[in-house]
Formats: sequence, structure tokens, C-alpha cells
Amino acid sequence: GSLYTLLIADDDDINRVILKHMLKSLEMEVVGVSDGTDVMKYLQVHPDKKVIILLDLNMPNMDGNEVISLVNQESQLRERVRIIVITANLLSIYIKDGIGNKVLDCFEKPVRKEVLTDAINLGMSQLN
Repeated sequence: GSLYTLLIADDDDINRVILKHMLKSLEMEVVGVSDGTDVMKYLQVHPDKKVIILLDLNMPNMDGNEVISLVNQESQLRERVRIIVITANLLSIYIKDGIGNKVLDCFEKPVRKEVLTDAINLGMSQLN
């Protein structure tokens, strides 16, 4: 399989489908999950994969902010994970102190394909 995984974390099925479809031309495995618990589970089960997470902040069980802090707390995760936040409300990000430097980029929904692809490519080059 591919060394890189694009992990789409959004509790809205439609959003996951749209993003998967939008990014199907990328040369990487695309996996969808619906909450932060599943994100962390994926990272644990695949310790050798480099993962770019498209992260919705507002999810049940474990939200995006928790995922961001868990990834940033652990150096092994920080080395192989890049997080791109996609959220309905960008302002909610900046209320969280200093989240901007813990994630690769933040976009508001709906996000344009070109913008997102650029961010993903940047993430892959950083993980290379």
C-alpha cells in the first residue's frame, strides 16, 4: 500500500464523501472516520504510515481540538502526522490559544480543491 494516508475525519457522511471524491486524483490511500477516537485508533494501528488528517473540529466522542493536542503531545506522532483543519467556523479555531502553529493549515467549509490539494502536497513534502 501507499506510504501516505489521507485521513478524513468528519462526523458528516456527506462531507466525507465530497472530500473523498474531490481528492480521488491524489496518489494516496484515502480513509474516512467519523470522530477523533477513530483517528487515534487509526494512528495506533498503522504506526508506520505517514498521515495527513483533514480534521473537522466539531465531532462527537472526541473532537478535533483533542486530536490536535494528542498528536502534538507525542513526538512520534508529530513526526509522521500533519493536520489540516476544515471547519464550518474559522473563528472557533483562533479562540483556541495557539492552535495555528500546531496545524499545517486551517480552512473554512466549503473548501476549494486547489487550495486543499496545495496544503496536502505541502504536508507530504514535510513528511518526506
